[in-house]
Parts: sequence; structure tokens; C-alpha cells
Amino acid sequence: MSLTLTFHGSVSHLSDAELDALTAGANVFFGRRWLRMLDAVDLTALVRGEVSLRYAVVSEQGVPVALCPFFITRSRSIHPHYSLEKFFFTGWKADLERLNPSSSSWSGLAVAVADVYRRLAWLSGAGADSAVVAASPLSLRGGVLCAQQPAPAAARARRMIVEGLRELAASEQCPLYFYGVAEEDAALREALTEASFQELFLFYDNVIDVPGERLEDYLGQFKSDARRLLKKEMAQARSDGVRFERLSRLGEMGDQLERFYEVTYSQYGKEHFHNPAWFWAALERHVSPEAEAVVAMKGAEPVGFSLLLHKQEELWFYRVGRAETGASTSALYFNLAFYEPMRRAYQLGARRLWLGPGGYETKRRRGARRHAISGFLWIPRRWSRTLLRPYLSLFSRLSRAQVEGDPRNARTGRAR
Repeated sequence: MSLTLTFHGSVSHLSDAELDALTAGANVFFGRRWLRMLDAVDLTALVRGEVSLRYAVVSEQGVPVALCPFFITRSRSIHPHYSLEKFFFTGWKADLERLNPSSSSWSGLAVAVADVYRRLAWLSGAGADSAVVAASPLSLRGGVLCAQQPAPAAARARRMIVEGLRELAASEQCPLYFYGVAEEDAALREALTEASFQELFLFYDNVIDVPGERLEDYLGQFKSDARRLLKKEMAQARSDGVRFERLSRLGEMGDQLERFYEVTYSQYGKEHFHNPAWFWAALERHVSPEAEAVVAMKGAEPVGFSLLLHKQEELWFYRVGRAETGASTSALYFNLAFYEPMRRAYQLGARRLWLGPGGYETKRRRGARRHAISGFLWIPRRWSRTLLRPYLSLFSRLSRAQVEGDPRNARTGRAR
């Protein structure tokens, strides 16, 4: 059967049944509800930069069999994870020594090398300030969705999307960036490698494989000293007079959720996703019941929240916010970020709890393991690809070694 590839500015032309068939096995960021929300909100405001959201759809005799969300951006203010220039050349410089004090001996050289290659990227026309980004916006994940079909048929549809996006990127004269490809997505990784994309390590996500059927099963996997510490952290917030309540009507607390989110995320800088009050109402309208919040209450006043997203057997800790930050609220944070999501995972029957990137040691001590997330980059101009490949390869290895604690491993690609 012949396949056809078309590009669309939304998924409004697809019925719920068609989207459900395409997204049946996908995570929440590629689910029907999430995609409907993306069509309904102002993405430019949320990602802090102008974007044009599109969808690549492969059909067979008029029936959609594969789909890939992507967007085109030429914005310099966009979120760093969606900016090639910020992510690979400029955005990491200020944080280098703060995150790893031992880097002071070599950080100056790293910055100088990055500046040279950034200049070369500009001179060669690589277009690092623009990109076609294949990803589900507002998430750290990218992928190609395929309806249930034989593996060879799915592979053909996947290749058609990859090739179609390459042609689009060439016509737009900017790189094509498959962002946030999970290590377990072997089929997409293979298709991108065969299409001459360069694989780049981005970050480790952290995930807990939920053990057993009860919270006691989670606690039971730790040694006695660690178990006592976790129980103490669980009890501390309640000892401070805090109780935790589920909230499904997110729009009713939109103003407070926006404020708590900004208080929490602004301590790390200004370049985080923007989540105004209307965003929470959109989550309720389009994503509920797959979106809900755990709200921390002290008396009649909310003092914090965590936003949870769930689909099938996965639960995602997606956002957290507190009325104030600091050491005095650490017990509240740990309950919002770990223990209340874990309780909810058991109630929902989830088998995996995703905690987000960063803070690995803190998360490891509470049962998490690392899960590598990669980007796959293709630059239309062959000269630009050849010129930048050594730098991007070194950056990838160095980033991975930096996360794992020893940048010296980047010389050979080894990591502890």
C-alpha cells in the first residue's frame, strides 16, 4: 500500500478515535488530550519564544498511521532546551563552575572552544539560532507515534516522517533536531542513525520502578537507617501542620499555582517555562483526568503543590511550587516531589514514576535510577555538519561525564 506524508498546523482534522489509535501506547505528552491542549494554547507565551507548531502525518488510503509533532523556531528568547545556540554554545557557561567547582581548572578552555565553534557555526551557515524541533512542546520528550501495525510497516512510516522533516529543514535552511529521544526508543534511534543524524547526550531523567502494591513495599526496599530517614521526612510535614489534598479543578487555583511555580523556579534563573493562570485552566479543560495536583494545605491556606500527569502505567511528576523556598520548607518539598507522588502511583496502579532531570543523588537515595535522554541533530549543509561534528561529539561526552561527576572521562567517552 502507498503512504502519503502531509504537514498540518493542528490535529483538529483528526477525530478522537484516530488520535487514540495513534497514541495508544504513547506517554502522556503524546496522548490525545495533551495534543488537543497544544492546539488550544498560546505556545509562544509558554516557551518564551515564537514557535510555529506543526504535525507530520503519514496516511495509508486516508487512514493516519504515524504522527510526529514538531515546531519551527527562530527565536533567541526560547526556552534553552529548544535552542541549539543556548544548549550547546552559551547557556551552560554561567552554571559550569557552580554545578561542578572542580571544573575551574578547565572551564576557561571549554568556554574559549565553544566561542570558536559558535563563530564557525555562524560563518558556515549552520543556523544554530533556528531549528525545526521534533518534540512534544512543553515536555522534554520527542518521538514518532505509530498506530498498531506490523513492524516493517511502522518502520516505513517512521522513515517517511524522518525524510520529510529533513526536506522541510533543508527548505527552511535550519537544523533538524529530534529532541528528547528516550534510550528505550530503539526503533526511532535506529531510523535517525540510518538517516545520518548525530546522536548527542542531553541529560538523564530519573525514574522509580514502583515496587509491589503498597507504599510499604517501596519503603521495604531500603535498609533500616535509610527507611527511618524516609519515614521521618514523610512525617515531618504533617508534624508541621501540613495536610495534602488532591485537586482536579486546576483552573480554580490558577493564580496561586502560577505564583507558587514562579517562586520556586525563578530561584534557578529566568529561562524556565512560563505557566500563567490560564495554563492551569487549559490543563484542566483538555488534559484532565490525566492531570491533577497534590496541594499542601496549612490550615485554610495552600502552601505548595505538585502537578502530576498520568497515562496507563506511568506517572509523571511535572511541576512543583511552594509559597516560599529555603531549608525550612525542605520536608514539604520532599513530600511534594517524592512521597505524595509515590502514594498516588500506588493508588493509580502506576509501575513507573518519572521524577524529572537533575538532582540525581537526592533522587537515587529515594530509589530512582537514571534514564538517558538524547537529541539527534541533522544540519542541511554537509560542510557545516562536518565542521561541527567534533565539537558536538566532545560536548556530548563532556556533558555526560559532567553529570556523572568526572569530566576527565570525556576524553575517552568513558563514564563512571
